[in-house]
Amino acid sequence: MQKMKKILLVNQSAGYLMIDIVNAYAHSGKYGKVELFTGQINIRPSVPDPSVKIIKTVKYNKTTTIKRLVTWLGAFFHLLFVVWSKSKDYELLLVSNPPLTVFVPLFTRKKYSYVVYDLYPDSLFSQGFLKKDSALGRWWKNKNHKVFSNAECVFTLSEDMCRAVEQYVDRAKIKIVYNWVHNEHIKPVAKEDNIFLKEHLLQDKFIVLYSGNMGMTHDVDKLVDAANILRDIDNVHFLFIGEGAKKTIIEKKIADYKIHNCTVLPFQPLEILPYSMGAADVAVVTTDTGQSGLSVPSKTYTYMSAGAALLCLADDNTELSRLTEENNIGRCFHGDEVGKIAQFIKSLADSNDLLATYKTNSRKASLQYSPENAKQYVL
Repeated sequence: MQKMKKILLVNQSAGYLMIDIVNAYAHSGKYGKVELFTGQINIRPSVPDPSVKIIKTVKYNKTTTIKRLVTWLGAFFHLLFVVWSKSKDYELLLVSNPPLTVFVPLFTRKKYSYVVYDLYPDSLFSQGFLKKDSALGRWWKNKNHKVFSNAECVFTLSEDMCRAVEQYVDRAKIKIVYNWVHNEHIKPVAKEDNIFLKEHLLQDKFIVLYSGNMGMTHDVDKLVDAANILRDIDNVHFLFIGEGAKKTIIEKKIADYKIHNCTVLPFQPLEILPYSMGAADVAVVTTDTGQSGLSVPSKTYTYMSAGAALLCLADDNTELSRLTEENNIGRCFHGDEVGKIAQFIKSLADSNDLLATYKTNSRKASLQYSPENAKQYVL
């Protein structure tokens, strides 16, 4: 009789994607023990299988750079202790959250695979936090070569990310698994049935939605500039949902412009998410400045499932721009093209036919990305 395997999966912040992956392992019949090391579980709508053991660690805090580093370090050292405490027959599935997780294989001989959601130190280079020719930058890249090459498999999310990862490991060892969405949970909601729109008295508005992290490396504040251009169009309303360093900049711009076509809200409860996401006529996807070619943000698929047209702030010829253009679900712009962004929004507000085409195509395209993708992580 074949001995059942054991696995420890690691992700400091586990959302529905990670829970689906964990459950895929639990349901595979290959593993007698499945454990998840995480600081936070966001249930939407997936729930960890009862057989999965949860090991709680430091919760990821991204409100300031110092808090990020402290919570990264806390989770990393806790993870090392947990890995060392496990028997040698445990396997590891390590996700690049926290970024320091990539160094865990340097301290253990356990078999492992690595999931690249964000590529470090490359993203630190592009954001200006670390110089490519610095001692730390060179050392980190060197360790990536070693860790990626010794992994059983290196998973990543897109063709563009795959090409970036190839600098560290042979293409044959990389497996692309696209993100997904629960289409039965996130779906189009008619405005008259949307409890979120009713609560905020926005049922008769054309909604431009940004929902998510408002980080300093995102161009989300440029939407306020577009809102100012469209200030005299009564039915167009900009909705900002989330937290982050740029939230105060957004609020200040709104106050400085003295415009009333913007609403800023905190993150919404998970039970409201289908309605807040479903509120969008146009949903805005932004990528970190300088690295928009590395991946497609997971909320893109959520917006698509909700049947929203997409307005993307991303570089040309990237995975995100190709997804948008090939499926005819919206348009991509550079962050400084505020006038063109405003004109695009106005054109959709004025054209029911064009908006309907984008929205129908968006929902249809989302059906290609289902939770079945999670099974591809099970080797």
